[in-house]
Amino acid sequence: MAELAKDEATKELKEKEGKEKKEKKEKEKKEKKEKKEKGEKEKKDGSEQKVKKDKKHKDKKEKKEKKHKDSGSLKGGSRRPTVLCFMLKEKHKKDKKEKKDKKNKDETGENMKRKLALKHLPVSKKKKTAAVEQKKVLLKTEDDYEPVNRWWERADGAESGKRGAKKWDTFEHHGLLFAPDYEPIGIPLVYNGEDVVLPPEAEEIAYYWTSVKGTPYEVKDIFIKNFWKTFKEYLPKGSPIKDFIKCDFSKLQAHREAERQKRLNRSKEEKEAEKAKNAKDTEWYSHAIVNGVREKLGNFRLEPPQLFRGRGEHPKQGLLKKRTFPESVTLNIAETACVPKVCGMPGHAWRDVVHENTVQWIATFEDGLLGDSKYVSFAATSGLKGQPDMLKYDRAKRLVSIIDKIRASYEKLQQSKNVADRQKATATYFIDKLALRVGGEKDTEEEADTVGCCSLRVEHLQLTEPLTIHLDFLGKDSIRYTNSVEVTKEVFDNVKKFIEGKPKTAQVFDKIAPADLNEYFKTFMEDLSAKVFRTYNASWTLQNELNKFDMQKKSSYTQEQLYQFYTDANRHVAILCNHQKAESKTHAQSMVKMRSIAKDIEKSYKDLKKHMLALQAGKPIKDSAASKLPKDIPSTQKKMAEVKFRLQKQRTAIDTKEANKTVSLGTSKVNYMDPRITVAWCKKVDLAIEKVFPKQIRTKFPWAMHFPSSYCFE
Repeated sequence: MAELAKDEATKELKEKEGKEKKEKKEKEKKEKKEKKEKGEKEKKDGSEQKVKKDKKHKDKKEKKEKKHKDSGSLKGGSRRPTVLCFMLKEKHKKDKKEKKDKKNKDETGENMKRKLALKHLPVSKKKKTAAVEQKKVLLKTEDDYEPVNRWWERADGAESGKRGAKKWDTFEHHGLLFAPDYEPIGIPLVYNGEDVVLPPEAEEIAYYWTSVKGTPYEVKDIFIKNFWKTFKEYLPKGSPIKDFIKCDFSKLQAHREAERQKRLNRSKEEKEAEKAKNAKDTEWYSHAIVNGVREKLGNFRLEPPQLFRGRGEHPKQGLLKKRTFPESVTLNIAETACVPKVCGMPGHAWRDVVHENTVQWIATFEDGLLGDSKYVSFAATSGLKGQPDMLKYDRAKRLVSIIDKIRASYEKLQQSKNVADRQKATATYFIDKLALRVGGEKDTEEEADTVGCCSLRVEHLQLTEPLTIHLDFLGKDSIRYTNSVEVTKEVFDNVKKFIEGKPKTAQVFDKIAPADLNEYFKTFMEDLSAKVFRTYNASWTLQNELNKFDMQKKSSYTQEQLYQFYTDANRHVAILCNHQKAESKTHAQSMVKMRSIAKDIEKSYKDLKKHMLALQAGKPIKDSAASKLPKDIPSTQKKMAEVKFRLQKQRTAIDTKEANKTVSLGTSKVNYMDPRITVAWCKKVDLAIEKVFPKQIRTKFPWAMHFPSSYCFE
């Protein structure tokens, strides 16, 4: 019975559904019919309306013509002028109509073919053609609408940039982007003429070796020794590879070069696609929110493993710089913020999470090779970096007012009976006058043997009577410092006594340390240290060099000449601070090319001059080149002026490039010279700021861009 009842219920339900479907279908049919009738009615009404409109227009025209005739007859004179007028008007209308018809006919011959072709194109092609004809749309990103963090206009200004000051109340970020894993390529190493397939770990180290091929590191003994030591650790037991000399990395090198060429030969579209992909991968990590303001981060992408290179003769170059894992990373974030996940590394976790609001870094981790603590901080363009920068230059500016007092103090101390005081005064003289770094003790087994003022050894100095001291040592980043300077009698006599009877490896200033000098400086200004002297010296030198510019003649200078003047001033600062660089491998080739261009421009100028003289004498030059020359004297004069300007510009560029081939102008510009000096001078002489400060520097120093032309470092 239950089954029978169930069948009946199912049957009723099906009948009901069928009935509803039928009703719905009839309803849709009815609506369609009504819509069709409505359309036909509208069409009919439209045609009737058109007929009425045409009739109305015709009646209006007839009425106008009748009126015209009547007015002619009412005048009482001859009707001939009116009829003639009317005939001329009709003729004009007829000509106009014929002209229009002819134009339409011409268009039909060309445009109609294209329209018919488009009509028969598939839908996709039609859409494509329409897309091509559309105007280019300028896409704006989030950065275009990002409000500028004008922290320098706040009441507290850069106060939060001070060491130990509170940096934030709320702070959140998305952690770090870790380097991807190495993907094995399965290409063998050739050992003693035979292929040896390496395990993935050893193949990775061997592949890193190919990255130094063709560089000076390839032949450095210390680099080879350390690489071989590392490589052997990753070889399996019983491996036939025993001697570095028998190793041939050519197959791995060929693969690397092929991949490099493949990257270089990509189409523009492929490059753009990869750029977009990289931007999408990094945008999650690139910014932090500090007190509700979005701030850009610096090195949030951790470096992949590589053979350590270092600078100069670093004792650890050639060893493996290992991959950084989350277990060695400590994050800094607000207590109320969510702790970011470790992305791309399942099974790993952060070492620790802290909430320190008096520091600028978002994360810290240990360098697996050097053992130092590395920090991930904000980008140079962020407010948290800009505030300490502004304070640094303000500190250097305050030093201007007390520098005479400091000099008087150390000049007096140079005559002290206490050896430590005399050493302190003499070292301060070197820091003040030569812009030397303070220096400090180093473990030469762990670090490169670089020195500063306090760590100078006897071998680094040479004295020549009466008052000349020659300095020759490796400074920061193993950059060689060589200078011969004439000093005061007290300084010369003191140095002579300090090195007397000492071996070459002994320290000159053996009674003092950097901390002693900084304590001495704090007696003059609370936040004064040896570093401030370098910033002061760089800024003071720049201001003095720019002050040599004759403002009365500024209208006679071109933009290139003004830029050259500024570059010369910048070079003086770079030389003072020993900011050097190695000469580019392509420098000589570039100079030959630039001089060749200058020679061609000079030849063009001479040809124009000759052509000018011929025109003035009434005897134009009759040769193949004459057709490209101006036809009259005013045009020739104008062309000569243009070519002369180009020649001056090219010669200035050649001189600048040659003078700066071993001088690094950027370091002093970014880190030592007060940017407000540059901004003020550019405003004063009407030099475009883009010439001296590229976009990267302008975004680093937005606070300096608003200073007036009257600003002076004094």
